[in-house]
Amino acid sequence: CYGDGKVTLAKRYADRVNGSVEHSTFYTDSYSDLPMLLRVGCPVVISPDRRLRRYAHQQEWPIMEWEK
Repeated sequence: CYGDGKVTLAKRYADRVNGSVEHSTFYTDSYSDLPMLLRVGCPVVISPDRRLRRYAHQQEWPIMEWEK
């Protein structure tokens, strides 16, 4: 699952465990996960692709570099 589908499943799970997507942390390396990053309270990008790196800089999100 990706894009908005990931948000839908995360919200469904959060509801089931009395949690909140808005109070969650989500990390990714892919711009395709942008819908999820925009919904969580703590977005973090890890060794991001070029588009996600640019967007994360604009949003002042944390960017971590992990060795591959």
